[in-house]
Amino acid sequence: MPTVPLVDAHMHLWDTSAHAWYPGLARFVDAGRPDIAENFLPADFDRALGSVEVSALVHMSASTAPHAYLDETRWVDGIAAASSRPFAIVGAVDPTLPTAELIAHLDEQARTERFRGVRVFEGLSPNTLAADAIASWLQEHDAVFDLVTKPGEILDWIDFLAGYPELRVVLEHLGFPQGRSSEARSGWHNAISLAAKETQWLCKLSGFGLICRDMTWPSMEYWLESSVALWGWRRLMFGSNMPVDSLAGTYTELVSAIDHIVTTDATDQEAEFFYRANALDTYRLR
Repeated sequence: MPTVPLVDAHMHLWDTSAHAWYPGLARFVDAGRPDIAENFLPADFDRALGSVEVSALVHMSASTAPHAYLDETRWVDGIAAASSRPFAIVGAVDPTLPTAELIAHLDEQARTERFRGVRVFEGLSPNTLAADAIASWLQEHDAVFDLVTKPGEILDWIDFLAGYPELRVVLEHLGFPQGRSSEARSGWHNAISLAAKETQWLCKLSGFGLICRDMTWPSMEYWLESSVALWGWRRLMFGSNMPVDSLAGTYTELVSAIDHIVTTDATDQEAEFFYRANALDTYRLR
């Protein structure tokens, strides 16, 4: 297991008993995992850690009710204010809004001290007015674009984001592989190979619960080895995606499997980049 405290660059908190901000979590209930949609608050996160030490957090918006991200950002900021850990918040924005209102929503979230950027989970395409407005605002404000995309869309995003050379981009969840078949693996590998070669993006080593049967080395080996070979430790960062990734295992199991390749492949400095420095720098947690 890691000998240094980690920065978790991708985690979620939600209080579904108090806030109707997360209708999208119903899919886990329908899939037979209602536990994923239960409250996940700081105490629950700490219990999930087991023996893993986490020193700083990046909270990712998971709200799916219309414009609930505005309330969610304020709510998480209140939680962060009472935490002993440094916290960064990545909010969201509705890409269907008129441009002026979209910008107003970004401005409102930016008034929160810990706001660092946005992710748009659904409905955003490159080469659109919304994408232009979001990328322009983020670049102007030196904020992070947490890119949610699939392998088939990555080339279009590479072309579009080339027009924003100063924008800091982090590819979420390895670029969301779409399956474990040979065809799906090949499509994913080709897409992220291009992204790694043609861009300065960083990439989150996260989202394994969405693609792996369990959190063991045999299940995760292909995705881990391919990602490290393509991106290198200086451009990768650790994220747990908890509680969602508990679909496939525990926090400790996740970190143990990842640390297998860290200890065999990375130098001490590279491990520091991956586990801590890349996220600290990207999300201004120092």
